[in-house]
Amino acid sequence: MFGFGFNTLSLQIKDSMCGFRVYPLPPVIALEQRQKLGARMNFDIEVLVRLYWDGLEIINVDTPVSYPSDGVSHFRIVLDNYLISRMHATLFFGMLLRLPFLIARHWRTR
Repeated sequence: MFGFGFNTLSLQIKDSMCGFRVYPLPPVIALEQRQKLGARMNFDIEVLVRLYWDGLEIINVDTPVSYPSDGVSHFRIVLDNYLISRMHATLFFGMLLRLPFLIARHWRTR
């Protein structure tokens, strides 16, 4: 939570990696047309942060999620941790460029 909370200066994103997600297609398509998005475990974090940066309100709805004990994970520990770390670094520098906007947005929503 620290990474995306820091990159948005907000606690509006409650969970960026687990659970069920619904993304509004027009903003995601527009985002993907101007920005190459991650294709693995880095996708959800990046798309949420970038949509927040674009001014979208993030709506969190608690959804019960269960994972079967014999389920298959698609997480690749080395590759996905590398991609997530690189994406957080990229988002950090993007946050610095948007800092005045994010600070203003933070104070408007208080």
